Amino acid sequence: MINRFYTKYHFEIIIFSLALVFRLILFFINYSVNEYNLISTIKADDGYYELSQNIINGHGFSFDNSEPYRPNSLRPPLWPYLIAFFAYLGSYWLVFSVEIIMGSFIPVFGYKISKYLIGNKMAKILAFLMIFEPYSILLSFLLYSETPFTFFFLISIYFLVRYFEKNSLFYIVWSGVFLGLAVLIKPTVQYFPFIIPLYFALAYFGKDFKRRILHSLVYSLVIIAIISPWLYRNYNYFGKIDMTVQPVFNLYVYLVPTVLSIDNGTSFAIEIDNFVYKRGVSVFDINLANADYYKKQALPVIMEHKLALIKSVFITVITFFTHDGILTVFQYSGIKIDNIVNTPFIQLLLRPMELFKAILHYGVSPAIFIIFGRLTWYIISLLFVYGLYKLIVKNEKRIEIILFGLIVVYFAITTSINGFGVNARFRIPVTVIILSFAVNGFYAILSSTNKKFLKNHEEIIDSSTGVQ
Repeated sequence: MINRFYTKYHFEIIIFSLALVFRLILFFINYSVNEYNLISTIKADDGYYELSQNIINGHGFSFDNSEPYRPNSLRPPLWPYLIAFFAYLGSYWLVFSVEIIMGSFIPVFGYKISKYLIGNKMAKILAFLMIFEPYSILLSFLLYSETPFTFFFLISIYFLVRYFEKNSLFYIVWSGVFLGLAVLIKPTVQYFPFIIPLYFALAYFGKDFKRRILHSLVYSLVIIAIISPWLYRNYNYFGKIDMTVQPVFNLYVYLVPTVLSIDNGTSFAIEIDNFVYKRGVSVFDINLANADYYKKQALPVIMEHKLALIKSVFITVITFFTHDGILTVFQYSGIKIDNIVNTPFIQLLLRPMELFKAILHYGVSPAIFIIFGRLTWYIISLLFVYGLYKLIVKNEKRIEIILFGLIVVYFAITTSINGFGVNARFRIPVTVIILSFAVNGFYAILSSTNKKFLKNHEEIIDSSTGVQ
């Protein structure tokens, strides 16, 4: 039985094992840098450790480290409660073990999804790229939400792929279950219960329409059923039926300082200090109950800087696709790099002298990997667009391919509310899709180049032999 299992899933086992090894290597590097203190190694700055401690100590779902332990409406519940459960059951070593296993499964599910999108040969390339992607490795043991969210989100996408293969209600129900769990970790995809039925209505209009709409509505109802207890909790505490205050939080704390920094020619740090901290605002005071107040404070400022808003959206979308995250990986690993660049890389490209100085400064240090990583992601982004285009025009699985392309666009657009706070973290859930289409784009270019080479070679041979 074990032999049969290995024979059937040997590639997936290899992918998982390699992913686990590389994640453990980086973890132990960081563990030694933090003087073998586990909490210092895995604790991040999003408050998940603090939430789990309050849950364990009976203080409820709160960021506060003292009474009255106000209920928190910034983070959804599932990941903090999972952290608290495993920490209580064993220790934070158990939390670390669960998260790093989740992170090691991500390339496996990425391979399964990619195999459907671009075929087995290219999907294997994707799997190895996912093993070695630096930021994914780092996030596999930090207490951020990206790894568990991506884990559940990709399982949901995998079941959606199986639904397209089998056309079975069973698979779309399970896709809805895991997407509901993903929403309870990170609410980015909370609008999928509305978007998926709309897409199905447009994509299948006049072709198996009723059946597809029924399936998509069941999918949506499953998701809503899973998240509804949390919606009720927020209504009970804050009087709002909503998953989180995160959109308003990002609008006030990130987007306003971003547009101000663009128009005022200052840094993001200066503008967040002026607009948020010097006003005496504690970011943790923003909750669903007072969200309307902060929204009314933010929107007029944004409307006064419409051109800056357009620039911000453009910059953040480009950053979403091209940010490499290598500087963060270095920082967690104890590699010190002086940051002489206080502007997004896309803006730096428009300032040749500053770009040249940055290259000279970083070229003689480990920071050369940052430049290499950034350029690599620019190339990957272009290959993604080309690969997506080639798959769509082939007219095979067009409905599914367009849907997955739109999912990437959805993540990019919803990320833009974070302004200059955007980094590689926001791309992690859809990195599998981006790299899949990029690999396809690379192979399409390679195939086209080979055909041209062979054609030219044949013409040379024909002319030299006199063949007409």
